[in-house]
Amino acid sequence: MPKKHARLSASGAELWLNCPGSVHMAELYPETTSPAAEEGTLAHALAEIMIKVARDNLGPVSGTELMIRDRVNAFYSVHKDLSGSFDDMQRILEPYVDFVLEEFEAIRKKDPAAELMTEQHVDFSDIVPGGFGTSDVVIIGNDTCEVIDLKYGKGVPISAVANPQIRLYTYGTMAAFDLSYDFNRVKMVIYQPRLDSVTSEELTADDLRSWGKAVIAPAARRALGDAPKYNPGPWCKSHFCPAAGSCKARAAKMHEFEEMIERRRKDSAVLSGEDMGKALSAARGYTAWAKDLENEALELAQSGETVTGWKVVESVAKRKYKSEEIVAATLVKAGYDPALIYEKKLLGVTKMTQLMGKKEFHEVLEEPGLVFKPEGAPTLAPESDKRPAIVSAVKAEDFDDDDGI
Repeated sequence: MPKKHARLSASGAELWLNCPGSVHMAELYPETTSPAAEEGTLAHALAEIMIKVARDNLGPVSGTELMIRDRVNAFYSVHKDLSGSFDDMQRILEPYVDFVLEEFEAIRKKDPAAELMTEQHVDFSDIVPGGFGTSDVVIIGNDTCEVIDLKYGKGVPISAVANPQIRLYTYGTMAAFDLSYDFNRVKMVIYQPRLDSVTSEELTADDLRSWGKAVIAPAARRALGDAPKYNPGPWCKSHFCPAAGSCKARAAKMHEFEEMIERRRKDSAVLSGEDMGKALSAARGYTAWAKDLENEALELAQSGETVTGWKVVESVAKRKYKSEEIVAATLVKAGYDPALIYEKKLLGVTKMTQLMGKKEFHEVLEEPGLVFKPEGAPTLAPESDKRPAIVSAVKAEDFDDDDGI
């Protein structure tokens, strides 16, 4: 993993694409890290070793593996609240490693000379000044370039579709190997093992290059300009803008604060401590109102009325066992020690999948119909949400008075 970061990073592309001013704003704050980020760094290091060992059919544990084992266990001994271990992390990463090797073998069937690379440095500075990054996994063969990005976090699923981070990684990967390969198509995959989420996007190589020049290059110029615009939105929190809580543009967007912000606007782009205190006090009531508003809007939308900009979709639902007793008996019959499959209660679907491996979990539990996914409860989401609407808005033309009677 690189120790330095590009000013316009691929990981922050969603933020600076939408809010050019966020780049200048972030420079007012020191770089920070978190236990979750450190855990992710360790997971990437271990995944790289596991892929190399599996790819090259290496035998005994190497010194590098022993070193990462010690680092992971030392990390969890300090961060006991994360309740993990080297063995846990290795088990979680096994399906990801299997997936990478399966993708590699699929491409190698078409091109025996296909290459699998890990932690590949990529450069996309022709469209983003100073832009570079690291692709977790790169598979190249025939006319195809595939980039796989590991996300170890367990917060929310991240889609590979139209994802600027992995697109930039893939753009840079193509640029690095353009002289040796004539790429026709690219495949981009985001793998989140702790969420059992695998998403992908496929484009022609020309489409990705066009996107880079038509969308990214002008956005980078705007972000690096002398007077970039501030455009607060959901990306403030979802992409960890360090000024998410103090950005005046974001505060001003909430109409309760507009008057106060105008009176106190100075040269600085951030809120003062006094401003933050007043805004925070006002926000307590605003938050309660916003929740009530959402509930009312949901009820209205479920009745078929249009709530402009929103639709009713299913919330994300986790898989559940139909009967814990039958699942437990089935696993014991399959040879699993009861001590392994129980914590204080039967392991959940995700942890059981990690314990058994996807293939055996499917054969032992899913094929007999012992696992199901219930319908998600109705919830509001922006119209840009990729989930389909489950309640259609009622339109005036649906009620034509001229029915011939």
